[in-house]
Amino acid sequence: MLYSTSHSQSVARDLADDFSMRMKNSATINIVRQANDANGWPMIFLSHSASALPPGNEAEGQPVIVIRLMNINVGAVDIFGNSTLPFTPTQCEVAYELQSSGAPFPAFADLTTVLFQVSRTGVIVVNEPIANGTAVTEASMNAAQAAGPAQVLKDIDWGFKGNT
Repeated sequence: MLYSTSHSQSVARDLADDFSMRMKNSATINIVRQANDANGWPMIFLSHSASALPPGNEAEGQPVIVIRLMNINVGAVDIFGNSTLPFTPTQCEVAYELQSSGAPFPAFADLTTVLFQVSRTGVIVVNEPIANGTAVTEASMNAAQAAGPAQVLKDIDWGFKGNT
């Protein structure tokens, strides 16, 4: 399958920089780590470190927010049978673990800051809460995506404006 991660990588770099500035004074999230998933799509891990030095604590039961950017597979192919994935809009999955009460582990202020910053990039925002007792990882995000995300937020003007 043909695909390009260049737009996703670019947005992830910008978001990581933004989060480094926005989260540095947060009481619960102060570490920003970038990685790639098994398919090369960029991921950003936001977590807490008591010393404010990496690595952050990304275990279950901790205030962790994970962001993954990827193109949407619309199932379309070009005249040669290749996927048109490089030309589809970018989606940003925002995942976090839920407490047993159903509230998110990350502070509400941190979660809304992340959703606000991500929504400014023009990508489709996919909200993926992860069940209590499950660490937020690529595998748990894949399972949440397969089960159906809790919410998908698309730009109202999404259409032929190049919202990728």
